[in-house]
Amino acid sequence: MASKSPRNYTLLTSLFIFLFSAETFALNNESTTPVEIPKLDNAQVFADIRDDLPAVLNYFTRSTEEQIIEFYQQHYGDAISRERKRGRLTLSFNQEAKNIRVVISQQNNKRQVDVIVEKAEE
Repeated sequence: MASKSPRNYTLLTSLFIFLFSAETFALNNESTTPVEIPKLDNAQVFADIRDDLPAVLNYFTRSTEEQIIEFYQQHYGDAISRERKRGRLTLSFNQEAKNIRVVISQQNNKRQVDVIVEKAEE
């Protein structure tokens, strides 16, 4: 029984690593612009994932619910829907082929704001 040369395995492994590295390099160097999500000046951000859609921004603020609503209406226009469920207010907006949800909830003496931006269904 003939054994395969370790050199062949090394060559195959090197080729695989090279191809994988080239693909990863190409993916990482695509010019991506972070999704713009406005936030209040006093925001204490705890999650910011805006590299691609869906994009998410989560933060705490001492602003009132009314101030938060007004802020996002200034940026996105009038909400197309409002729903309050389990103490959370969800505002839905549609802008530039994107669905935007702003969820506001009470957290002790602050408000938590979750902004989710997704590509609108075609």
